Amino acid sequence: MNHRWYGFLGAACLVLACGVATAIVLTFNGSPASAAPTKSQYFARVAAICRAYGPRLDKVPPPIDITIPSEITASVTKVEPILREESAAVRRLTPPRELRKQLARWNKLNAESISQLAVALKAAKNIDLRGIQVAYVTFVVTGAKAQKLGHAIGFPSPPC
Repeated sequence: MNHRWYGFLGAACLVLACGVATAIVLTFNGSPASAAPTKSQYFARVAAICRAYGPRLDKVPPPIDITIPSEITASVTKVEPILREESAAVRRLTPPRELRKQLARWNKLNAESISQLAVALKAAKNIDLRGIQVAYVTFVVTGAKAQKLGHAIGFPSPPC
């Protein structure tokens, strides 16, 4: 599946979609939140959630030009809530015991990355071109760090 936002926004969308997938599957499976899944169970849930969120992200076209405030506003206004929802779901998960430290760092990077979308949106509304660019670049760089850590943890690439 080709996710335009994943390619355009970098790793943050991809990694977050994976993590939220885990939350959805846990909810639908009725698995107790306190029971730590195995790595294989965790990654299977990640793939399922990615398949659930990918189509939602695909419906939001990325901005063609990040220097045009109206394009940032139109795209980020739609995609940011989806990514925040995913991030919150991931943070609620009980990860495999052996991955907890790495996943805590991964979740932190995701949250940092997504927070930059809010900064870019605010800058776009204020027609602050420099602010848009700085926030967007920070979003992409932080997302790339999350993706690198995700690969080290064992997330498949791409997860869908």
